[in-house]
Amino acid sequence: MAAVVTMAATGEKDGEFDTVVARTILVKNDAGNFVVDLGANDNGDGFVATHSAMGKTLVELNATVDGEGMVTTFKPNGKSLVRLGSTGNGGLVEVTNNTGEIIGQIISDKDGNGVVSSANRKGDVRELKPGP
Repeated sequence: MAAVVTMAATGEKDGEFDTVVARTILVKNDAGNFVVDLGANDNGDGFVATHSAMGKTLVELNATVDGEGMVTTFKPNGKSLVRLGSTGNGGLVEVTNNTGEIIGQIISDKDGNGVVSSANRKGDVRELKPGP
């Protein structure tokens, strides 16, 4: 980090480093808005977030409370749009509507079979499961 401090003190804008160690790294766009966060979540797992120029979260790379990976995309209103991750049984794909309600999901059940479900906005769910 001494190299970063030295560069900042001399006003240099470009640099090359083999290693940078930090607790958090924030990236600004040309307008001075923070558009990328690199750091750790509350459980100490890695966290990456991208933001629009207006400050709205667009994408998060995070971990669940169980330490499993999760990618979440967001609408400008802050509602989750798509989640890709895992559960105790395997992978997870989840899609929501404009109001944040889950309308589609692909998961692995406890026996390792794929389950596809779809819901309307009233909450009526239909599932497709393998088998007879």
